[in-house]
Amino acid sequence: MKLVLLHQLSLERYPPAANLLRTLHQQARLEAAVITTSDNVAPGAAVPSELPVWRLPFASPQDSIWRRWGMAFLWHLRAAVICWWLKPAAVISMEPHSALAAWLWLVLLRGRSRLLIHHHEYYTPADYLRLGNRLTRLNRWFENRLLRQAVWVSQTNSDRLRLFRTDHPELTDGQCHVLPNYPPRAWLQSLPAERSWPSSDAGPLRLVYVGSVSLHDTWIGPLVEWLNSPANSGCTLDVFCYNLDPTTRSFLQKQTSPAVRFHGQGVDYDQLPQLLSKFDVGLILYRCTTVNFVWNASNKLFEYLMCGLDVWYPSCMLGVRPYARSDAAPRVLETDFEKLDQLNLAERRDRAGLPWQPWTTTCEDALEPLIACLNQPACD
Repeated sequence: MKLVLLHQLSLERYPPAANLLRTLHQQARLEAAVITTSDNVAPGAAVPSELPVWRLPFASPQDSIWRRWGMAFLWHLRAAVICWWLKPAAVISMEPHSALAAWLWLVLLRGRSRLLIHHHEYYTPADYLRLGNRLTRLNRWFENRLLRQAVWVSQTNSDRLRLFRTDHPELTDGQCHVLPNYPPRAWLQSLPAERSWPSSDAGPLRLVYVGSVSLHDTWIGPLVEWLNSPANSGCTLDVFCYNLDPTTRSFLQKQTSPAVRFHGQGVDYDQLPQLLSKFDVGLILYRCTTVNFVWNASNKLFEYLMCGLDVWYPSCMLGVRPYARSDAAPRVLETDFEKLDQLNLAERRDRAGLPWQPWTTTCEDALEPLIACLNQPACD
């Protein structure tokens, strides 16, 4: 059965989408293709080379508004034409950003495909009204007109799904699903069964942060200030990030203390198991400036836990709180990044006697209901 994944946002920036494609590729009855945007900057998860991938050009933020709108419309039009050529049995539209292409294919061109919709993020109605979101707001208008005919609508956790259903009361229980972002099963095969703690008995507690970072939207500023202060009694930080604004990049590049190391080239997703296993604590640093991040159970959480790292997360992230624990290793510990000088590091270094319970649920497990849906004439 042919299916097309519409992913207008750059595929490289969303490893869960690549994990979805890998899992679909393993299914004998499913023949997947993906339509996305060209991106030569971002390291990410590799898509199976056998999969057809259309990387259509898209405008950059520096282009004029007329070029941005023109290139956006052309992307959706070309994507709809590719769908017309492939005539897939199912289309998966990822994020509202992809909705116009789905609408053009299913409504204007009268395509006979079942529609599945998945959201990497949750956007409040007010988020669409923010400056610079006019294109996203337009795509949301088209997505809203497709929701009733979708056989599957998913968010990454139950809290985001609850919020989305409040915005869209027309959705039924049978349409709505939770599709979390877990690491792939291959990670389990490349990790040690158990790790020493910390990774170096005589060395510091090694902290790591992987992903987008910003002085405005994350706690990286107070964290670096603490690491460079006398209050830090034995921690180092490695930051792996390619996606950051010039001010934040300059801030991290100027750090001369051996306690802070910045890796501005980022890291390929498939290298994370080997990389993360060298560290002790994985950090989640979002300031939760939007509802989306308040209710975010970040994919970093599960990646860190599968690799055996303790996780420090800010108290504002209510989406992580259900996973908080201190009675098993690796631990998930709420952290006040504004009061790091009050942190009991001796307590955080000690997880002696705790049972070893790393995260073992994989994206393949999480995707089973979606694959079952695709293999059925209709999704219940």
